[in-house]
Amino acid sequence: MYSTKLKGPRYLEMAEGYVTKLALDENDQIIGYSFVSLGKMTDFIKKGMTPNEAYEKASGKYGRFDSAVKYIDPRKE
Repeated sequence: MYSTKLKGPRYLEMAEGYVTKLALDENDQIIGYSFVSLGKMTDFIKKGMTPNEAYEKASGKYGRFDSAVKYIDPRKE
């Protein structure tokens, strides 16, 4: 994770996995994120699961992700 004065904090990788989206509230404060656990995803693929199925099964959400006002890609916004 990192932060700048211009963009504020950005989570890129957390203990749960690689962050794919940040969830923001009406004040542009981070209230949650979605992630994919790359280790779990790789293990699922090794066991014969398709990459798309493995991605879905290894994905998750943290915090108040579903109640966000706005979602952003932490690598672009």
